[in-house]
Amino acid sequence: MIWLDALHATVKRGQACVLVTVSDVQGSAPRTTGARMLVLAESVADTIGGGALEKQAIQHSRAILENASTDQLIESHRVVLGTELSQCCGGKLVLSYEYHPACSLNIVVFGAGHVAQSLATVLQQLSCRALFLDSRNEWLGKIPTDQSSYGVITTGLLGSNPFLAVEQCPDNACFLVMTHSHELDFDLIEAILSRGDSIYCGLIASKSKAARCRKRLAKKGFTAAEISRLTAPIGEAESVGNLPMEVAIATVSEILKKRRNLINRSVSRQSLVSGT
Repeated sequence: MIWLDALHATVKRGQACVLVTVSDVQGSAPRTTGARMLVLAESVADTIGGGALEKQAIQHSRAILENASTDQLIESHRVVLGTELSQCCGGKLVLSYEYHPACSLNIVVFGAGHVAQSLATVLQQLSCRALFLDSRNEWLGKIPTDQSSYGVITTGLLGSNPFLAVEQCPDNACFLVMTHSHELDFDLIEAILSRGDSIYCGLIASKSKAARCRKRLAKKGFTAAEISRLTAPIGEAESVGNLPMEVAIATVSEILKKRRNLINRSVSRQSLVSGT
């Protein structure tokens, strides 16, 4: 597979990768300026010429991948083929390493109604992977899933067991519950909070519905700390309005703020551990 096709497929899968580019050549070298290869944790697509040069580039790329940074990275290394790698070409070149982190924003939306459709429109413009689940095929068909968009939007049929559906979702996901059934909404919220790993758990609701949901959760034995993980009504903190797109934008803003706060806390903890 050529590097461009591999890069497109890798980004769509949400995997981390490093694009290696021959950005400058002086003298004799295995490939000309512009040659590229894509390095993943367990595979390589295309080539920058093989031999010791390519082996070294793959090793360095995988060292970058092992670091698992959440930020993109671009760095350049000058290589003297003869003295450094004992390659007979004898020229000099510069390798550019462009690191694309894995997609860390997974969003699962239960429901495919009007707000969900607006959500999909917004999420197409973000670096995320979003799954929309509903028991109604005719509504799932209204979710925009343009494969040329930035975000990866997929749909799936929600079965009769909401607990199993939640169990099969990605780890550390952001969950949004907005189905056509209040009872189904509650079962999904119960299942999500029981997982204990959600970055965000939001329910579309009026204030009275949100209060009833919290009361039922308490009767089910959920602690106050567990119930506090529920955001209901969604988008309320932004107070922008109640049109589907207004709710969608407000909700995405809440998710992004929550995610940023978690990242900042993680960076702060790492700094304390390292003493920096």
